[in-house]
Amino acid sequence: MMLRLKSILLSSALLVALGCLPYTNTAIAQPHSGSRVDCASCHDCKTPSLEEPCLLPCPRPESATNSINGATQLPDFFILGELSEIYVPVIFPHKLHANMEMMGEGCNVCHHYNPPGPILKCKECHGIPSQPEHLGQPSLKGAYHRQCLGCHREWSHETDCAICHARIDSGVGMKTPEDMTDIIGSLHPNIATPEKWIYRVEDMADDGPIVTFHHKEHIERFGLACVDCHKKENCGRCHDEAAKVEHVREDPHEDCSFCHDVEDDCAHCHKNTESRGFNHAERSGFDLKSYHANLKCVDCHKSIHDLTGLSPECDSCHTEEWSPEEFDHSVTGLKLDENHIEFDCEGCHTEGFASVTACDLCHDDERKYPESMPGVLVTPRFLSEKL
Repeated sequence: MMLRLKSILLSSALLVALGCLPYTNTAIAQPHSGSRVDCASCHDCKTPSLEEPCLLPCPRPESATNSINGATQLPDFFILGELSEIYVPVIFPHKLHANMEMMGEGCNVCHHYNPPGPILKCKECHGIPSQPEHLGQPSLKGAYHRQCLGCHREWSHETDCAICHARIDSGVGMKTPEDMTDIIGSLHPNIATPEKWIYRVEDMADDGPIVTFHHKEHIERFGLACVDCHKKENCGRCHDEAAKVEHVREDPHEDCSFCHDVEDDCAHCHKNTESRGFNHAERSGFDLKSYHANLKCVDCHKSIHDLTGLSPECDSCHTEEWSPEEFDHSVTGLKLDENHIEFDCEGCHTEGFASVTACDLCHDDERKYPESMPGVLVTPRFLSEKL
């Protein structure tokens, strides 16, 4: 009986011990088997895995860097090529990350150990080969992954290997993003332009709670660039889903009032229903047709800050400086033949350019437009350029 009780107690003790070291008998834990480092000093869960390692943040001791260098004094990019025999070197946008230092602990987020003097490179402490006997100081590969994934796992980014790495045998060469979309002055992958944003202001439920912002229209029609509105952005504003904050009331008002001077007229933007996009005919009384419908606003209105006051008369744009001899009539969809190309505009357009062509001023055989054409119909240039 005593022998059996002793066996049970030993088995229980063994189970307790194994419970504290869940990976003692697994292949994953074998490289660490000779280390005296407690699993809990690196992992914050009982059963870490390759997919979910539950790594604790790297310690940031008092010896962390205290550099006087600012982000503008440092390189824009670093090329991490220590594993280039396997992967295409990773282009790390250092300046972009340095510009986000106000979101955390400053430069110490990455440069967590540095004696007085120049900032050390990661590989000065983190060697390329793994050192199982010293798990408190990961290898260079482990340090990179632990550092990067520590932030990016918490954000909305994907963290598959291919997000950062391209294998050499894939034929993909080292390159920076092709798109130069400028949000905070740094390279950024292409961003799909949203058609519109619908905002609901809860504390204005009885007085116009809905604000419609036609985002794509501001870019394509009004010719705005991202940085015209997005002036003080950081990555966390879009990517940090765990720390979404509501914009203060002044934020959108400050951006919009730069172009829109509506003073205290809340109803100009705040409606009870969703607002339609800009309609030139409704807002100005001048219906844009054919050629004019494809012009950008600034082609006629020389400043996006002054979109009023233009006369609907043709000569308000086609002034004396505009030469009829240089006008390519085919942009209207009609290419004049050799008999009409030398005529003055007023010879056919007796009542202005929008009037019906008067053929009988020259022809006495009752020919009329459009049955009789002074040329051939062609695809208007403003349409052909879009095809």
